Amino acid sequence: MFGYKDMSESMGPCESDCPARILDLLTATDNTYALAWRERCRSGLALRAGRAAKPTPKPGDVVVLAEPLLFRDGRTFSRFEAVSLPGRKHGGLVYRSELGGLYRIPKLKDRVYLIERKAGRSHA
Repeated sequence: MFGYKDMSESMGPCESDCPARILDLLTATDNTYALAWRERCRSGLALRAGRAAKPTPKPGDVVVLAEPLLFRDGRTFSRFEAVSLPGRKHGGLVYRSELGGLYRIPKLKDRVYLIERKAGRSHA
């Protein structure tokens, strides 16, 4: 089964993941729905680019969150060491707190943080 819905940007589509290369091809318009849709697409592109530009922790790096994170066990931490666990998805990274417990940090790239690299490693 395959289905599609013929729709233009002037109909105010909900999906707003249009690639920049397609948005750049569009002609000028004064349609408010089309303008709002284009703005949502551009905002989404900027947000994804911002996430992608953030550094990704590697095993041994120390991640310092701008705001402490409350976990289900009731503890709050803002400083973690990235630890690799073999056999886990997404590179197998979990984060060791200052007390030694292992945690996952959901949506890390959506948070404000800095990475302290081990001595001798570059920041790139």
